[in-house]
Amino acid sequence: MEFKDFIQKLSSVIRAGGSTDKFTRSIFEAILTEEGQSILDEYAQSSYKSFYNGNTSIRKISQKINAYIDPMEFSEYINGFPDAVAGTLSTVFSADIPDITPCNAAEKLADLFVSIITEAAGSKNKSAEKPLPPIIMDAEHGIAPDLAEYQDGVLFLQGIKQDPDEYVSPFKHYLEKAVSYYSTKKTLLYAEKPHPFYELYVCNDVKYHKYRITGAKDTKPEITISDATIEKLEAESKYIIIEGIGGVGKSMFLTHLFLSSSQTSKYSGIVPLFLSLKDYKDTTDNMVDFIWKSVCEYDSEISRKDIIGALQNKELVLLLDGFDEIQSSVRESFQSDLEAFIKSYNGNTIIMTSRPIYDSFVSFAKFSVFDIMPLTKIQALTLIDKLEFWDEAAKKSFMEALDNKLYSSHLQFASNPLLLTIMLMTYSSFGEVPAKMHVFYSKAYETMARLHDASKGSFKRPLHTNLTPEEFSGYFAEFCARTYRDEILEFDERSFNAYMSKVLRGTSAESKGIAPHDFLLDLTNNLCIMYREGSTYYFIHRSFQEYFAAVHFSSEYDAKLTRIGDFFEGMKNRNYSDKTFDMMYDMIPDKIERFIFLPFLKKIISEYSQNGKDEYWEFLEDQYPYINYEEGEIGDIYLLSPQSFLYKTIVKFKGLDYSYRIDSVKWPSQIYDLPTQNWVRVYSEFAEDEAFLNYPDPMNIDESILYDTMLIPEEQLPYQYDCYFGTPDKTGLMIEVEIYELRKYAYKYREIRKCMEEPEFPLMLEYQEVKEYYKKLKEKTEKEDASDDLFDD
Repeated sequence: MEFKDFIQKLSSVIRAGGSTDKFTRSIFEAILTEEGQSILDEYAQSSYKSFYNGNTSIRKISQKINAYIDPMEFSEYINGFPDAVAGTLSTVFSADIPDITPCNAAEKLADLFVSIITEAAGSKNKSAEKPLPPIIMDAEHGIAPDLAEYQDGVLFLQGIKQDPDEYVSPFKHYLEKAVSYYSTKKTLLYAEKPHPFYELYVCNDVKYHKYRITGAKDTKPEITISDATIEKLEAESKYIIIEGIGGVGKSMFLTHLFLSSSQTSKYSGIVPLFLSLKDYKDTTDNMVDFIWKSVCEYDSEISRKDIIGALQNKELVLLLDGFDEIQSSVRESFQSDLEAFIKSYNGNTIIMTSRPIYDSFVSFAKFSVFDIMPLTKIQALTLIDKLEFWDEAAKKSFMEALDNKLYSSHLQFASNPLLLTIMLMTYSSFGEVPAKMHVFYSKAYETMARLHDASKGSFKRPLHTNLTPEEFSGYFAEFCARTYRDEILEFDERSFNAYMSKVLRGTSAESKGIAPHDFLLDLTNNLCIMYREGSTYYFIHRSFQEYFAAVHFSSEYDAKLTRIGDFFEGMKNRNYSDKTFDMMYDMIPDKIERFIFLPFLKKIISEYSQNGKDEYWEFLEDQYPYINYEEGEIGDIYLLSPQSFLYKTIVKFKGLDYSYRIDSVKWPSQIYDLPTQNWVRVYSEFAEDEAFLNYPDPMNIDESILYDTMLIPEEQLPYQYDCYFGTPDKTGLMIEVEIYELRKYAYKYREIRKCMEEPEFPLMLEYQEVKEYYKKLKEKTEKEDASDDLFDD
């Protein structure tokens, strides 16, 4: 399509008066990054008018701006018009873009505009030229008849001259430097000297996360992948989230994918990019900007044009590490940026890691979620066997104990690579591994405080601060509590000093002249609880921040514990794997019950009871506003969970959680009067509208494509599906019971309400037992307050 046709068709819909030269310039502005805008000043108004009329070719201006085009910018420009405009544009451009619709008009027009500029510039991006498969030959024998004669099929070109114009990937130097960086790792055992990656790594299995807490449409058959590669993951989905608890090895897993894929990049033409999401800030403009700046850390010669060209040619695999490490204030904008990015550059594989997140990734509709599995016993033993440890006898003894008993008795620790390493260190020091998590971390800290390095074993040594390990931990615990509250996981020296200065203010450490920098030296060089990359400092693992935060919170005076409870109740971005409160409860259970649980229950139960006979329904609407009834086979399971963190914690710790029994309730037939979602089984390939564009003739569909099926809600069935395959059978249904509706129309839903008011109904039973627990806790506290005795016998 010629530019004049493109601009004139656009003009017929969105110009709204105005001169042709100003309109033409505005269209160029809409697709350029900020860096390219100044180029447009080089052209006069008459030039833009000539571009519009087709009297002047856009070849020269296209050559100048080609490095600065960004289709996402143009998509956002089109989406800025009223919704009706997209419909009109899809009609006007239907002959040029057969698959254009009002929903995808912005992205399709952006792609068309990019192709017009690229073709006019006469400079197709060379990244589109895939390298040919390697030819194995030498000057004497020609083509090698047997590849096994050569070392792993290495390319032999003895006496053969290289083509001086042979294409060289713009990512060549990036891969060389990034591979060099990631091929060695510093770990807890090797804090002073990095070790080769594969000498301390065992690949976890990953399992498709079939069941989600929310209703996101993602219902492929359950599958487990061993010895994962990018190719194996891509066979399941182009967009994947690898979810796992802290220390299970998510970053190491992504590093493995990067290193293994980099080895084949030269021949596959696919380039993996390892991108750390903790660097995604509120100052980041968009995903392309983030990718470009991340890659430039390893090769400053790479341009945005190289990035955009590779994205347009679907040549990149984006390995995004640590979604949960994006600051909560930025997380929403990242999700919007990522969604817009996928629309503009679909087809590039994205694999993202994260701890479990509260909303279970409901906003990532295109992503399949895989759990990174805990280490099996064989994998745990293999990992320990690989590690170079300073005490071989202790290592051998630990492996025997792990094989015989410890793996099963301490599964939570032994199946987690980080905690397993700490287990080895603790076992070598104490000859045992504590079962409680907070005791485990306490012993681990004691071990690390007396650890020199892997060659010298354990002995007591002074810290830069000249504090004892016990004194040091008190200050560090407050530092961790402050940074935990602020969701800070990384520091430069200035921000570290700012936090630590607040901790030291007015203390004996400050009067002794101990500076924040002394703590930083101890944490990185002696204790190895933190490490440095460039000018940034990180916790060796965030679980240490959680443990020490729990230590500080548990040491606070009693009256302040209530405020600490309010803080945990109000946390906006909570990871399911966060164990801070759990460890704090284990440390001081009686105080937690008295100063956190009791005030909380007093507040909510008094509020419920004010509603008289509606007390129970007030509780339901507050804690369980939606209950789901499922029948037959559906693709998602909806787990019933209270809205309040403290309430959920109370019923968990005190064994009062009855919500899991909700699936066994025999509901009255009136349940079917509520809004119902039907589920159907469909061919997986045709679960999305876009799939039908690839198969315009149903007669040409290979039967093998129809082997794989999946479940989706009936309302999400593509409109073409019935025409191709007939109406699919219903497999099950889901009914949402909304408490607000049951209260508003009490008489209409009297049968359902009667069922839910039965004494044995799970949530009625739970509420009554929570009230009874509150009553006994209140009586116990009043008795203690009234007694003058040291012991309440």
